[in-house]
Amino acid sequence: MSKTVPVILEGAMFWAYDVALGVLFIEAARVGAEAPADLRPPWWPELEQDLRTHALAGSGFAVLLDDFGEDQRQVLLHCVVEAARRIEARGGVDRAEVSTWPELGESATSFLRGAEHINAAPLVELAEALVDLAAGTFPPAPAERHWYYGTPEGRIVQGG
Repeated sequence: MSKTVPVILEGAMFWAYDVALGVLFIEAARVGAEAPADLRPPWWPELEQDLRTHALAGSGFAVLLDDFGEDQRQVLLHCVVEAARRIEARGGVDRAEVSTWPELGESATSFLRGAEHINAAPLVELAEALVDLAAGTFPPAPAERHWYYGTPEGRIVQGG
């Protein structure tokens, strides 16, 4: 069964598949960590830790974009967009790759919950949803429903 994570900003929200969000956030943390140290803001270690914590916690808690300052949010979004671009260039991620990620420790072998491969398209779509949410251009879901991003099928409507 899929696990969902609410992603919220100023009362607007969508749900994300926790595995997809985890993959995207781990890659985003790597993007930021690869920037030259003198170009990283002084609060980068805290943001990097937040990304890794959300990736490992899965559906354990919401991603509250309101908790990030504007500068932090912009860096987060830059890293997420670049992460999605890299994942797309690789054609997604597979179990063999994820099993080598040191960030996951002992959970690396089960992180994808049995999936052999995570396609890039739902991850790119999830990254775009994060950007749209932060920009205030996120489309409203149908009445009494919510968008759900990052599923193997891509964006779906949930609820109702």
